[in-house]
Amino acid sequence: MEHSEKGRARRKNPMDPTVDGKRRATIMKRIHMAMKRGERIQVTFDEKGQPEGKHGDELMSWIGVLAREHVPIWIQDWRSRDLDGLKDIIWKETVTSFTVDESFRTTCLKSCGEAARNFRYDLYKTFVEEYLNEESVWTRPQKVIDNYPNIEEDDWMKFVQYRTSSQFQHLSDRGSEIRTNNEYSSRGG
Repeated sequence: MEHSEKGRARRKNPMDPTVDGKRRATIMKRIHMAMKRGERIQVTFDEKGQPEGKHGDELMSWIGVLAREHVPIWIQDWRSRDLDGLKDIIWKETVTSFTVDESFRTTCLKSCGEAARNFRYDLYKTFVEEYLNEESVWTRPQKVIDNYPNIEEDDWMKFVQYRTSSQFQHLSDRGSEIRTNNEYSSRGG
């Protein structure tokens, strides 16, 4: 283990679950415990309908956890009608854990889709991209098994198959081209 300039310990291998010091996947134990006790966390919203404060941050983190736990990594388009049942499950878990208005449902599910897409991107960048020409890319890495036990072997195969397909490569190249033609690099505010 090495230390950064701020004195915090860092693992040499960030995916090694046996060594402390580096953040791992968020599981939100506090939210799980509140659910078991039948408690719901009160969330306040700003004038634009966005969650705010500490509980708002927890809600958005929770949505990311639900995306990682429930949304299969081989999903290609979150907007698909085939996923309506899954979206209902995610929404029910959200309202079981947090006191939120029905009007937040659309924002919640959009955030979940974005979190799932970001998770798939991170998996691809970390475990697939640099191993594309190796046979080992088709085998679910031990790091994935240890850190994301809900990702099954057949899900991993579908994920790698799609991410290595010419269809995905075409979409990726098209997205890169569009990004390079953007006049402004950010749309944030």
